[in-house]
Amino acid sequence: MRKGILLVVLQFFLILSSCSGPESQPGGMPEEKGEIKADYITSFFINDFVVGADNTLYSIGQTNDEKGYYVSLKKTDLDGKETTLKNLDLATYTFARLALANNGDLLLVAKGNNEPNQDKIMRFENNFSELNPFYTMKPISSPFASKINLFRICNNNDNTYFVFDLSARNIKRVLPELNGDVFVAGSGKEEIKDGSGLEASFAAVTKIISLNSVLYLIDEVYDPSTGTYKNSAIRKLEYVNNEWKVTTLVSVTNGDHFTDLTFDTKNELYVVNAGKGIFKLNLQNNSLSLYKDGDLKVRTAGRGVYSSFKYTEMLKFKGNDIYLLVSGNLIKISDFQAKFAAAEK
Repeated sequence: MRKGILLVVLQFFLILSSCSGPESQPGGMPEEKGEIKADYITSFFINDFVVGADNTLYSIGQTNDEKGYYVSLKKTDLDGKETTLKNLDLATYTFARLALANNGDLLLVAKGNNEPNQDKIMRFENNFSELNPFYTMKPISSPFASKINLFRICNNNDNTYFVFDLSARNIKRVLPELNGDVFVAGSGKEEIKDGSGLEASFAAVTKIISLNSVLYLIDEVYDPSTGTYKNSAIRKLEYVNNEWKVTTLVSVTNGDHFTDLTFDTKNELYVVNAGKGIFKLNLQNNSLSLYKDGDLKVRTAGRGVYSSFKYTEMLKFKGNDIYLLVSGNLIKISDFQAKFAAAEK
């Protein structure tokens, strides 16, 4: 765990260094052809972010002050003003991920190393001043089972949630109103294998999203000895003939890997391929087509960023707005389609 924290700290400094270079300069950067006006640009080591119904953005990631390093929950309003809502212990919440409940509550899961809350969905309460258990997973009956370790979470938009347990390598559905959770799929083997229920296998699910109660996942096989991804796959999980069926839609190898996927307002699926750009995934024939991989030049009143869509890490749509995490910069662009089109002229 200590080595993992040191690596995150190093990555944090690398991001700060890159943001002070030519890709991101405060003020003064001369206007260039193809620039896009952004609503705001913020920068810190971001693990995850979500956008509320009122377009308030909540992000979580590593930050520091004169007292030390933390995992911080921050709020960004419509004007781009950032507010730190709560600082959390770095060792416990290094891998924290967020989800918004239908009522606006902000939920969190965080993979742990025998941490007391790694089997719980947590909830920020009392104006974000407290982080308390929202739901505790039912213990596995086998005496040989490892402690549940929640790695990812997805709101299914029906007051239920899907979670990936990294220890058991399975996905479960959480029904808080019934105070229960049920098995969905996963053999427990660390591999990517299609099938139904116990026949299917997951390696490491790094993203889950839901559309009409059909789940779409990023599942990856990472080789720590070489620091490369052996396989990265977009997979679908749907309830068919009274069982949950897992199907791989597309996969990449040779070090390529997917870092995010999301639907736009037209229910078109976008996929981020690290170092390659943003792609659309056609769900009729499971083919990828390039959406953006060129230069990205954005500016606000006091800051400019010059980077590339190839360095996109995360992506979200909200109405006509797009939110991009690119080269450590979180960028909001309203009316993005018109602005992208104008920049390409």
